[in-house]
Amino acid sequence: MATDSRELRFYSQDVVLLASPEPNNRIFNRLGIETKTNGKKAKSREVTTKTDVCEFDLTEEEQELFDLLREVVIETKLKSTLRVAGGWVRDKLLGTSEYQRGRKETKYGTIRLTSKFHKAIPHTGYNTGFDENEHHPVDIDIALDNMLGREFADHLNEFLSEHGKETISVGVVLKNPEKSKHLETATMKVGSFWIDFVNLRAEEYTHDSRIPDLMRIGTAAEDSYRRDLTINSLFYNINSDKVEDFTGRGLEDLKRGVISTPLSPLTTLLDDPLRVLRSIRFAARLRFTMDDSLKSAAMNSTVREALDQKVSRERIGGEVDLMLRSPDPVGAMRLLINLNLAQTVFPIHRVLPKQYPGGIFIFTNGLNMLDSTFDYLCENIVNRPVWCDSEIENGERTLVCDDEARRLLWYAAYFSPLSDYASLLDETKANPKRGKKQNRSVISKLLVDHLKQPSRDAENVEKIINAAADFSRLIQNGFDLSAQSILLSGIKIKETKLDGGKIRTICKMGGKNVTSKVAKDPIWDHAMEFRLLTSKVLERIGPLWRAALVLSLVQSLVTLKDDFEYTIEGDVFEESQDEIRQGLIQQYDTFAVALQKIGLIGIWDRKPIMDGREVKKVLPKIPKGPIFREIMDEQDSWMTVNPGGSKDALILHLQKVFSSFM
Repeated sequence: MATDSRELRFYSQDVVLLASPEPNNRIFNRLGIETKTNGKKAKSREVTTKTDVCEFDLTEEEQELFDLLREVVIETKLKSTLRVAGGWVRDKLLGTSEYQRGRKETKYGTIRLTSKFHKAIPHTGYNTGFDENEHHPVDIDIALDNMLGREFADHLNEFLSEHGKETISVGVVLKNPEKSKHLETATMKVGSFWIDFVNLRAEEYTHDSRIPDLMRIGTAAEDSYRRDLTINSLFYNINSDKVEDFTGRGLEDLKRGVISTPLSPLTTLLDDPLRVLRSIRFAARLRFTMDDSLKSAAMNSTVREALDQKVSRERIGGEVDLMLRSPDPVGAMRLLINLNLAQTVFPIHRVLPKQYPGGIFIFTNGLNMLDSTFDYLCENIVNRPVWCDSEIENGERTLVCDDEARRLLWYAAYFSPLSDYASLLDETKANPKRGKKQNRSVISKLLVDHLKQPSRDAENVEKIINAAADFSRLIQNGFDLSAQSILLSGIKIKETKLDGGKIRTICKMGGKNVTSKVAKDPIWDHAMEFRLLTSKVLERIGPLWRAALVLSLVQSLVTLKDDFEYTIEGDVFEESQDEIRQGLIQQYDTFAVALQKIGLIGIWDRKPIMDGREVKKVLPKIPKGPIFREIMDEQDSWMTVNPGGSKDALILHLQKVFSSFM
């Protein structure tokens, strides 16, 4: 049996599959392969194989998939060795206790190994999508040593057909060096797995391109050494049921939590400069440390030049996006800065005016903002604020559970100092003499033109940055006190669905329904003014309001920290700063809960009581032009300060305000 050891050990067992009218039908059924109904009787046979069982556990479906593939090799008398390559092997091993040892743990979770201060990432008992402690690979790459992928796929389908099973459609991805597809790939969906049948390969690069000059089917050892990282060079040999480490370092690096390359780091990075970003991304994803020699190579000016000249901006942007989706986006951005790669990855000199003096301050300020935002959300996992309580959010997802909103928040936090700096420059402000494309913001130009991110992402990042500024202005102007008044007065506005789909709005103050008399109360009137002004921000930001509010809070916390930096020292400083910090957080918590209590969440999806055609009926003399938009805006504002108001009341209001159009 396998023993508890720091070395990977194996044991052997004999597996005997007895003859039956339809051999291994259990495998087919489990993998979801349908049985043909043509009455054809499957062949019967007896198979005895010797299997070396490796240390990690296979799921039942994985075991049955590999059993099926072994039978294809045996019955068709192929001389092929099937190996699962790369990520699947790495992640399966990381899911075992053997490879969790030595990982630094705290009461909050796994240490952020790539971060300056080694802060912890909180980990709770529920899945937030914030952490990647679980390793459950789904897609599997299977490398072949003596045939093309589609040839083996044909053998697999022939085997299924001979055993009375439905064949599986095969997709073939042809060679496309520009997209890093250097050899043909065959893709099949077997059970719940998407399988890519690829070739072991060896490759050589030219000096001026990241596309290999020579590509051929190689040996397993050649394939291992041409890979980017040692932890990605491991194979699981399906034929022998063993993990293979041809570099001799992959397993050890996986145990130690180290990112290193199979060959000399400089050679590996210059062969494919994108690997420097992949190294950082895997360090952030797995919370591993980068090998010192790899760091030195990454800082080599030749690597930076090659990354800038040989790698497309699409692929650079893709790696950045994956870094920000990782469990440690702060560590990834810190490595980009520390390795002098930030200005190559984020070419802000190309989106700012020519007189931009350069320097790293925009990146370091962005890192500080991202770090503070990340830490605040980590605190929310452990101590959830009231406005993130499930009873209040009415099914709305919080940031710690919303991968997409959190990713956009990371972008907004990191680029907010760049946005602030650009806002001070006349050259970056909109100019009617320039076209729409030239008038785009520096954030849009950087994300879309130089990181090749979707325009929608750039728009959402800007929305978060702008709404954060709006929230900051509101709170600085005392709206947190208005929010406090709303909560103390027990003001609540809630919509409920009635039978037939109609919506009923219930308004209460002090536990009583709001009547026409109560609506004239100064407290209610003030609450509706609060509702109107804050609704404008929420209508612009929509469901990303939480991200914007968090960014606004974090910006205030960072400013607070800077203000205290040189004023007080020692225990008095720590106590005073903590008290003020908690007070600031309380202000934002009160503000957020007030938004929820007065029914503003979801207001961005609210439909107008009257559409344009109905408005023209009650105001038949509306002239053409922008006045129509003004009338619709007035309707929107009236609905906000008169929640649950009737259509008749709205008509009277519009006819009074726009009496000249009657």
